[in-house]
Amino acid sequence: MSLAAALLEWRAALGLPHVADDPATLLAFNTATFATTQRAVAVLRPADAAQVRECLRIATRHGQRLHPVSRGCNWGLGSRVPPSDGAVVLDLSRLDAIVDFDETMAWITVEPGVTFAQVYAFLRERRSRLFVNSIGGSPRSSVLANALARGDGSGPYGDRWSHVCALEVLLSTGETIRTGYGRFAHTPLGPLHRHGVGPALDGLFSQSSLGVVTRLTLWLAPLPHSIQAARFSVATDERLPGLIDALRTLTLEGTLRWPIGLWNHTRVLSTLESRGDVPRRLQARGLSHRWHGLTALTGMTELQGRAHRERFVDVLGPAVDSWNIEERIGEARSGEELLLDEEPAFCFLQGIPHEESVRSVYWHKPSSPRSGLDPDRDGCGVLWSCAAAPMQGAPVLAAMNAIHAVMADHGFDPLIAAMGLQPRALHLAPLILWDRDLPGRDEAALACHTALRAAFEGLGCLPYRVGTPPLDALPPSLDDHDAVMSRLRDALDPKRCLGDR
Repeated sequence: MSLAAALLEWRAALGLPHVADDPATLLAFNTATFATTQRAVAVLRPADAAQVRECLRIATRHGQRLHPVSRGCNWGLGSRVPPSDGAVVLDLSRLDAIVDFDETMAWITVEPGVTFAQVYAFLRERRSRLFVNSIGGSPRSSVLANALARGDGSGPYGDRWSHVCALEVLLSTGETIRTGYGRFAHTPLGPLHRHGVGPALDGLFSQSSLGVVTRLTLWLAPLPHSIQAARFSVATDERLPGLIDALRTLTLEGTLRWPIGLWNHTRVLSTLESRGDVPRRLQARGLSHRWHGLTALTGMTELQGRAHRERFVDVLGPAVDSWNIEERIGEARSGEELLLDEEPAFCFLQGIPHEESVRSVYWHKPSSPRSGLDPDRDGCGVLWSCAAAPMQGAPVLAAMNAIHAVMADHGFDPLIAAMGLQPRALHLAPLILWDRDLPGRDEAALACHTALRAAFEGLGCLPYRVGTPPLDALPPSLDDHDAVMSRLRDALDPKRCLGDR
């Protein structure tokens, strides 16, 4: 049970440069965008799956707890900070190989260190007709980690977790699991079929720490021949329920296959400029409408795109106060997407990485770097509160009203985003921003987050994603979920090498 003995073995296994416990490294890994108390005591940087397996073996023998991270860009939900004090961070960023790719069958297999920017560059080099759905976060984020966290993005595969398969998972017991058809030899089905045969184990390793995922296959979407960026807005909160119900109709019937983004006017402003006189700037930017939305209408032919547009306007038109649709048609390839200078959404909708959403978290800072944005390093206060609501007008309006009230009571700008990835539920993501250099604001932000969570729970809107403590509280289960999960961990991680989550 000795950390010193474990460090000696890890240094022998990985090499001296790849095991760190110096103050500068630990400070970086123990810094998030909000106040935390738990601290990592060392950082391991294995180069491949074999070294990951050795790290697990040594940790198990010496009773050390590991916290795997991929790229550490989980800003607003914990960054690289471990969930418990005294853990050793298992930094997987050196596992950065694109293992395999198939243009015809539209899939790519990646390791944990592969970033969205790296995948885009890979596809662009090959002038691929495929794309990976981009995220609102950093282009330096891990594709694999975002999928395991059930993160979302643009494009028809915006619900990323629903479009992955063939996970390779290393257990602290020394065992390896390959999910789906990946466990069989002499078959091409591994990257092609979501679940395989028998019990589907993939879900055990999403939003969990039961094992270390060292690769997975991600399905890619074809770039459309016709893409239409559809923007719309409603002037008042009272119009929001009708908008939500119209969007549900369009997604249920299949007219909308791409995710829907919805933002209040203050959140839109935060993506455009630094904070100042908010009411005056809203007026100057023409953001008098309360809610603004964006989605895409696509087709593989011009006729298909036109039909989707006509139906979209028929259903949504009466429910909004303004709408605008811009269309591009042509043969798109990665690096040669269908773009329009006047409509930057075409970049995001076709998977081109960007940092503009990350730049918005500097809203309370005097300035932001021109590139290489790092909210942890730069003292940005960022907290996400992620909750799911029914895709129905009345419950969504009640949740939005609660968000406004709670954030105003705690002295924070109500920055609200919502994402529709499916027709029956809406993901709500209010964003708490502040300057961590100002005394007392860390404490106020955590109090606001706690109040938001309580308000959501009172409305039956529960988290779809949680962060590191203190952001991980959930209401009690009505069933035996916790006991069953504990027995699963007894089997897969009996020494609790990877924690209790």
